Amino acid sequence: MNYKGAVDLLILDIKENDRILVVAPHPDDECIGAGGILANYPHICKVLVLTDGRQGQGDERPELVKAVREAELAGEMEAAGIKDYRMLGYEDGTLMKHTDCLNHMDLSAFTKIFVTGIHDGHADHTAACISVFYALRKQNLQTVEVYLYEVHSPLRVVTHILDITDVMESKKKLIQYHNSQLKNLPYDQLARCMAEYRAIQNRMPGRYVEAYTYVADETYLEDASIEIEQKLQKSTLFYWVLTRWMELEISGKSTVQFLKRCGYQRIAVYGYAELGKLLCKELLNTDIQVEYILDKKVKQTEREDLPVYVPQKGLPRVDAVVVTAVYYFDDIEAELLQMDFHNVISFRKLLEMNED
Repeated sequence: MNYKGAVDLLILDIKENDRILVVAPHPDDECIGAGGILANYPHICKVLVLTDGRQGQGDERPELVKAVREAELAGEMEAAGIKDYRMLGYEDGTLMKHTDCLNHMDLSAFTKIFVTGIHDGHADHTAACISVFYALRKQNLQTVEVYLYEVHSPLRVVTHILDITDVMESKKKLIQYHNSQLKNLPYDQLARCMAEYRAIQNRMPGRYVEAYTYVADETYLEDASIEIEQKLQKSTLFYWVLTRWMELEISGKSTVQFLKRCGYQRIAVYGYAELGKLLCKELLNTDIQVEYILDKKVKQTEREDLPVYVPQKGLPRVDAVVVTAVYYFDDIEAELLQMDFHNVISFRKLLEMNED
């Protein structure tokens, strides 16, 4: 890894003419990890949140959580005095699919970028870091300084520290704007304890310190098991879909009933792996007719009355296509719409809608 200054710990030097971009995977990461910077230098900071945060509260409907977290971020930014902020709105939990999300944003406008590290215990956090370095490489930018901040896990190597004692309470208040997340874990207390720990570690008892890692170039990413992170994120989404599906079934909200309410009686199922097979079994001998399967790899099903087609134009019309390959939904939807399919729905989205 190419960590600049890994031997000699430095004080983070922020100048008035700096232009700072704080990249956050989810709304609240920016203040948990870099709240001291936001509180001290709001006039030179831009905040960019990559996902919609919809999975941040497992017992609530994701669309509701998304709206709540948007409002919480807006409240935090207003309190911090930061007018320049934006949410890109990628679906929470899928960011490893979108590591090109910053490629078309002009990063030359910034002198310093702060982002989560690849070892921060969440695939979206890894993806945010990768996205920054991919974009800098694509734009051939070598003078922008990149610093990693810590949220879930302590940084493995600290190169810079920032004394935030005077704004520690302000940082806590910014975190507390994200009240929906404090139900799961008191991140305000976590951030305070981390800042106290970093201060004591650097022989500054009674103070509060934020820690950062300055990464000189993208060779840092050689440590990132990107393929493993992608598989982990895909497995996590698969687990989420199965558990939500089971919860709905237990509560009496069947997929059959919901499809009927939507006016869908004849459907196609995209993907005949585990989720696709289970969905077809659930719909067998019901009022919902699965006309055929769309799959690029599977050639046939166990049922003679259920044909499999490679996605293409000219197939029999159906009321909707339910995509069970939920991790790849965006790409699949775009492809099917070009083939003149209508009502292309993610099975994950279908479950979320059924929670109403």
